[in-house]
Amino acid sequence: MASAGEPIRAQVLSASPNVQKVVFHSDSLGRDMKFNIYLPPDYNASKQYPVLYLYHGYSGNEDSWIPGLGVDQAADELLREGKIDPLLIVAPQIDNSYGFNSESNGPYGDYITQDIIQYVDGHYGTIADKKGRYIGGLSMGGWAALYNGFSHPELFSKAGGHSPAVFMDDWADTGNLKEWLYPTDEIRKQRDPYYLADTADLSGMSVYLDSGDQDSYKFYQGAEALDAKLRGRNVRSEFHLNQGKHDGAYWSRHVKDYLLFYAGK
Repeated sequence: MASAGEPIRAQVLSASPNVQKVVFHSDSLGRDMKFNIYLPPDYNASKQYPVLYLYHGYSGNEDSWIPGLGVDQAADELLREGKIDPLLIVAPQIDNSYGFNSESNGPYGDYITQDIIQYVDGHYGTIADKKGRYIGGLSMGGWAALYNGFSHPELFSKAGGHSPAVFMDDWADTGNLKEWLYPTDEIRKQRDPYYLADTADLSGMSVYLDSGDQDSYKFYQGAEALDAKLRGRNVRSEFHLNQGKHDGAYWSRHVKDYLLFYAGK
């Protein structure tokens, strides 16, 4: 269990939108970790709000989505326009871990599916079950969101992979990533979201996948193939191939699309 005590440190990053940086102790990792959290206008801790967890890409951090890509500003705008329901948005630090339990990096999967969720549910007004909990991310964080969402469908009702690092057969410019991420074919079947989609019970989940058509890693291939597989299993899935590259300009253009998927009325 994550510590139920007060945050080690909470800092207000912005009053409007209401964004805070929280430092808390992860029992799984055995050290202090950070997340940025967006609270909707008129947030009331006695009410229950859905929570969207958004994970950053490789070399990113808790600032990548909030405030980096402006998802907090976009949420405020969409709320003013009456297009989404109020929600909390949590953008945690996951380092370069890909969000799974690894001997070299530590139990980041447990940190994501246990520590962060338990801390947020214990300290904020949340809908503390699957129907009010969503997970998403970009690039590496998109892989982490799909992996943890598909591995724990009992925890999340929506999962999003935004230019997700779902590799097909092109591993150019990735160093030894394949050997670390998928050291054997058997482990790949247990980790790769493309293969998890064959066996996971995703009947209660909605999935959103997207990529830029000029993505330098060709992640549109994996996202499109995953979408086809999910649809073949009658899982609610949508894939959007948009103009753009694998960069912040692409993601920032689409943050409102993402929020409409997670929290649209």
